Amino acid sequence: MINTVTVNPAIDRIVYLDRFVRNITNRIRATKDTMGGKGTHVSLNLTLMGSPSRAFGFAFGSTGRRIIDMLREGGVEPCFIYGETGESRTNYLLVEEETRDATLVADKGPLPGDDQVQAFYDLMRATVGEGDLLALSGDASNFPDPYIYNRIIDLLADKGVKVFLDASGPSLVACIQRSPYLAKPNKYELGQLLGRELVTDADVIRAIADTDRYNVEIMAVSMGGEGSLVRAGDTLLRVTPPKVDVYNSVGCGDCFLAGMLHSCECGMALEDALRYATAVSAATAESALSVFFDPARAEALMDQVTIQKL
Repeated sequence: MINTVTVNPAIDRIVYLDRFVRNITNRIRATKDTMGGKGTHVSLNLTLMGSPSRAFGFAFGSTGRRIIDMLREGGVEPCFIYGETGESRTNYLLVEEETRDATLVADKGPLPGDDQVQAFYDLMRATVGEGDLLALSGDASNFPDPYIYNRIIDLLADKGVKVFLDASGPSLVACIQRSPYLAKPNKYELGQLLGRELVTDADVIRAIADTDRYNVEIMAVSMGGEGSLVRAGDTLLRVTPPKVDVYNSVGCGDCFLAGMLHSCECGMALEDALRYATAVSAATAESALSVFFDPARAEALMDQVTIQKL
């Protein structure tokens, strides 16, 4: 079973504009509400891939109830700690039709109390099964305990859980010490982890080699539209995505992670998994939403993904 964690989920209100111009009145063309939060994005995309998942997290107030309902309607099993006090986040994603720029304005969200955090740990401990897959994604720096991902890994250490890590900042630095099965930093985050700027592909390749001490089985470094550099054991791969008409890049990384989780659950070989994850990510980039993709389009894009051994 695949499990995801989103400690601070949200509703993403997508605001479509012709073009955003500062210091004037901007007219809205349309709006649409979708799920926000990296782990919840992963879970909803997994449903499209045919993989059921549980989504763990915290929800507050009427927005929190809506988040739980949206997950359930999307075929995801919500395992949330709910609180009446406070209100879960609403983020705003400004999508410009003329330029295809997408700007996310994110709220901070409420903080759970100590009793709610303990109830969350108890729920995870009782629910996650032996040998399950677990996605830890998103920035936990705003959480009361910024090292909650480490606590979760330690809590489930005896269950043989495979951890897929997509974190940044202190969460990445701390969690990678626990040797997750897969880590998915982008180039900037990898540079932060190692304390140096990464400019060229050669810089990234040397940096990947320097992560060997963390004993991460798959290190997948995202490089945006250029694709990814992936190391698994002694194998180093450059994965180049297909050329697509990018409408909105928000959520592409979450879909890639969902693709890797789905592929692992299905027992795919590494190159097949990367081809699939890259194709679904590219299909997401063509979507006007921050979550979901067209499965038929993703299948058509798979043959256009190129993988080169370095």
